[in-house]
Amino acid sequence: MKTKAVVVAFHQYTPFGDEFYRPIFDFFIKNYREIWGKEVDKLYILDSTWNVDKADDYEVIKVDPSLRYYDAYKHVLPQIKEDLVLFMDNDMVVYREGVVAKTFKKLGDGFDVVSIYDTCGDYKTTKLNGQNKFCPYWFATSTKLLMKYRDCEWGPNMPEHETLGKLTELMLNDGVIPYEIEEDKNSILFDGTSDKKKNLGYYHVRAGSTPAYLLATKNYGDIRTYEKYVTEQPRNEYLRQFAWYEGMIFETKNSFSLLPGLVELFDELGINQRQWMDYLNIFQNFHGFVVKN
Repeated sequence: MKTKAVVVAFHQYTPFGDEFYRPIFDFFIKNYREIWGKEVDKLYILDSTWNVDKADDYEVIKVDPSLRYYDAYKHVLPQIKEDLVLFMDNDMVVYREGVVAKTFKKLGDGFDVVSIYDTCGDYKTTKLNGQNKFCPYWFATSTKLLMKYRDCEWGPNMPEHETLGKLTELMLNDGVIPYEIEEDKNSILFDGTSDKKKNLGYYHVRAGSTPAYLLATKNYGDIRTYEKYVTEQPRNEYLRQFAWYEGMIFETKNSFSLLPGLVELFDELGINQRQWMDYLNIFQNFHGFVVKN
């Protein structure tokens, strides 16, 4: 039987405010230990600036902080001893058993790559159900096969391709047989906009470190950077990310000391506690989080 590994990168986007990043790691590890950990032989944590504590049930590999996550993947690939590898973002939420196992099973059913697909860049192909690239936040293949592509570009080169775009093109040219994993981007937003829930058993938060970055910057960095972000970026989007973030705190029952800072932040944004809790309650119903009543 082939052995299986998951590789995930953890990178803090500020050199300060470690406490604000903790809920993200705690939540990822909680889901790994309680839901899908038994479906893999090894979890590798690529730690560039996170200072992850060592544990018996995962391996920490320190990587150069200057490496982008896709180059870190390429750099550590020779250290991955398992036959099959799944690259997963640290804000990919796996909330149902069997999801990771199904991905690896597909690799044994005649497929060479199992991945979420996306469309970004000018490269065209008819081999990916109307899309044009594999996504690095859920990308599985044979470790041995992937080693053949370490010399190619895994990063973006727009407008031609985004991350893994060139790798996708070369693999498809070599006759690699891919299988598409459906993506779930559906959510409910602070302004009441709502999609239909897919309930696939996994969900990609997308830019899940944004709340940690904003809180760290607000408390220890240049306040103008924080103010510029919350002024210019889509309000619905960063509030959606904060809802995930607060949910992570309550799910793990850690980092409760961060909650007063969240109350202060929302107050400064003109959102009172009643409004925020109303949103968290409908967010909980949509995504299944436990939040404070």
